[in-house]
Amino acid sequence: MQLLDDFARVFQAPDFVKPYLHLFATAEEMRLVVLLDGRSLTAGEIASVMQVAPEEMTVFLEQACRRRILKREVRERAVLFGAATFYDRLDHYAKYGNYYVIPRKARRQLDEWCFEEYLRRNDYFKQVLEKDPDYEKCHNEWVLLLSEVEEMIAAADSIRVLPCNCKMLADNCGFSREVCLELWQGSPEEAEGRELSKEEARRLVRRLDREGLMHTGGPPDWEETGRGHVCNCCICCCYPLRAARRLGTKGKWPRSRYIAVYDRERCHYCGLCTKRCPFGAFYHDGGEIVKEGIARKNVVFDSELCWGCGLCFNACPGQAITMERI
Repeated sequence: MQLLDDFARVFQAPDFVKPYLHLFATAEEMRLVVLLDGRSLTAGEIASVMQVAPEEMTVFLEQACRRRILKREVRERAVLFGAATFYDRLDHYAKYGNYYVIPRKARRQLDEWCFEEYLRRNDYFKQVLEKDPDYEKCHNEWVLLLSEVEEMIAAADSIRVLPCNCKMLADNCGFSREVCLELWQGSPEEAEGRELSKEEARRLVRRLDREGLMHTGGPPDWEETGRGHVCNCCICCCYPLRAARRLGTKGKWPRSRYIAVYDRERCHYCGLCTKRCPFGAFYHDGGEIVKEGIARKNVVFDSELCWGCGLCFNACPGQAITMERI
């Protein structure tokens, strides 16, 4: 019990998760984190303290880093290992661990705790509200159209798809979970997830678009840096979108660069746009309209609610919706 208490303290784990900490770390990992207690040591120093052969310790440390139990840093040409935090480990375990063995009630608490930590740790939100974002410090910088995602895919040499940590943690819907894309020009040194061909990636994002997931990502200079990321998001789970809605950063972060323009003359009043829009910008107002001799539910568009994701545009059979740059 003392080891568990000490580990929870050093690893910055919330009290309510203590009954489940054995799922996040082995006893050896817990002992190492407690031993480090805020320090960063070399592999040789750790092997000496723990009385383990250096070769064996190297393998152990690499595995602990991959599991986000430890973090690696280079200081004055020396490679040092220090303890990560429960926040780091939770992100990784939710994506790659047996996360759903944790009871639903505890997972709800973990999602709430993690979301509040996310808001606290990402302090650029206040900057976004007060002025233009410093995009070097942001993630999910843009709301993307499907065509832009396909452009990023076409330019990539390496593509990998990962489970979405937001969806795994929140679990608020039945949308797909393996939806995050990492894209590189060239070959990445280290990469998580499952490798996709360009055609597989295109099929995936088109399917996710039909499913009703909007696209966010960046960075704005991905063509110069050679690396981009795309997340296919729902508003009920996605941390960036949940944060934007709570904090009122709509249009600023993630940055909207388009707005839907609605042509009532072309509209078939099929209602697809009302089902597709995550933000309620297209909706039925309760009235009726006669189109080609058939009474249909009236469709209303409120541009103030539009985030420029293009989900309505992609599905409109009458081409009554276009996306205009703002």
